[in-house]
Amino acid sequence: MEKSGLIALGRGKARNYEIFFLKRNPFPAVGVPGEAPHITVDRREDIERFQNVVAELLDVGTAIITVLVGDYGSGKSHLLKLFKYNVNAQLLSTENGVLATYVKSPGEDFRDFLLGLVEDIGRPLLTNYSEQVIKDHLGSDKAKAEAHLYQKDFRDTFREGTWDIGTFLQSSRYLDLFREIRQTHFRGIRSDDLVSAFLALSHPDHSSKAWRWFLGERLDKEEKVSAGVEIGIEDDDAAYSVFRGLRSLLKAIGIKSLVIMVDELEKITYIYATKRAKYQDILRQMIDDNTSDICFYFAIAPRQWEDLTKEPTAFVRRLAGNWYLLENFEENYTKELVERYLDVARTDSFSSRAARAKFQDCQASLCPFTNESIDAVQEISHGKASEILLVCRKLLEHLYDNRDKYQSITKGFVDYVKKREHWLEQKQP
Repeated sequence: MEKSGLIALGRGKARNYEIFFLKRNPFPAVGVPGEAPHITVDRREDIERFQNVVAELLDVGTAIITVLVGDYGSGKSHLLKLFKYNVNAQLLSTENGVLATYVKSPGEDFRDFLLGLVEDIGRPLLTNYSEQVIKDHLGSDKAKAEAHLYQKDFRDTFREGTWDIGTFLQSSRYLDLFREIRQTHFRGIRSDDLVSAFLALSHPDHSSKAWRWFLGERLDKEEKVSAGVEIGIEDDDAAYSVFRGLRSLLKAIGIKSLVIMVDELEKITYIYATKRAKYQDILRQMIDDNTSDICFYFAIAPRQWEDLTKEPTAFVRRLAGNWYLLENFEENYTKELVERYLDVARTDSFSSRAARAKFQDCQASLCPFTNESIDAVQEISHGKASEILLVCRKLLEHLYDNRDKYQSITKGFVDYVKKREHWLEQKQP
């Protein structure tokens, strides 16, 4: 027994997948997409539909609602994150001013929804915008800006232009400055707390307090004073007021349009009836109050969509005519998905000639998978993207561990793994 414990962790060895012309096992251990997914196959109709939605949003400013209905593991989350990534990469920093957000779950009430929205927008982005607003304001009237400084030794630095926002705020009566900016740039926003917290994100000493306010955390009296806020986001009414204010604030700083993607809409079907009815009414109000420059994308599983549409609520009526079904992958797309994941992890030594020489029963782009093994993966996963990835990861692990017996992933090898991994066997119809 090792002195340091029961298990000698230093003796373990990671699997070396280079024998398969792979730098690593490219298939994720959890069938959940990353924050910036770069691999997708098929989905041409879904992507074209989204392209048309964005085009209409940019050209006309129409408010658009889309409901994406698909099985668990079919790739709904992947698509939504893919849409978000491309909008923010192409349209956020341009004159178009479009921001896409991904809310991973609507939660149990509108407060949960808002906090999920804010968390996805993120502290870094809001802080950058906050700093830019303050910098522009200070630069517009240097003499007026200097009047806010109480540290005389900083005034020369400010006049010379060798200063930063954080040091300026630490050397000034920053709350007076915030009130001035609020009256100048954000006069139409009712929530003074929202604007103060937004501006306080730029203050090195109070940024964390401001962000905690945005996340709905409780602040004590002293923390509220230093962040320039009076009340927190304590209930749905306060949350909706902040949502409306945030929408106006984003427009004021140049973000004209929003694309809001809400995953796992089925979660609201699990809320008890009275609370669910109230929540749906607020969501309906959100849709009705935003009739331009916004796009809502909801994702939900088929059975829960059926349950939800049985309720004759105003929210459901807003959604009912705007849904479409996300189909599972057919076999040719399952094959393409596997190929693409393998491709991103290939070693420098990989070539079609080398692959065919070592894996004679495999198509070069698929090695160490054979075509017949892809048929088996399709059968086990039923074409659900997340299941395809999990099954392929497990098969690759077993192939490495049994490389003295098996040279490639064949149908027979898949049968062998199914006997070892009962969860694979249970996925068959």
